[in-house]
Amino acid sequence: MLQQWLPAIRIVQIILSIAVVVFILLQARGAGLGSAFGGSSAGSVFKTRRGVERLIFNATIVFVVLFALISVLSAAIAARGL
Repeated sequence: MLQQWLPAIRIVQIILSIAVVVFILLQARGAGLGSAFGGSSAGSVFKTRRGVERLIFNATIVFVVLFALISVLSAAIAARGL
């Protein structure tokens, strides 16, 4: 019964994987975003995420969790042939 949903689940999985990659790349690029607008990061090891950086960080966590859940669901459906 759930076997018919497997192609749609795999498409969602591909979209989520692309979103995870994009958000991870945005995080790496946004690491120096504060210093680009006049903030100094000299000597500071810890940094508080604010604004867009926090949003990107939280979105990355959400997309990774969703990707993991969809992957487990897809594997369970494929293995059992439901």
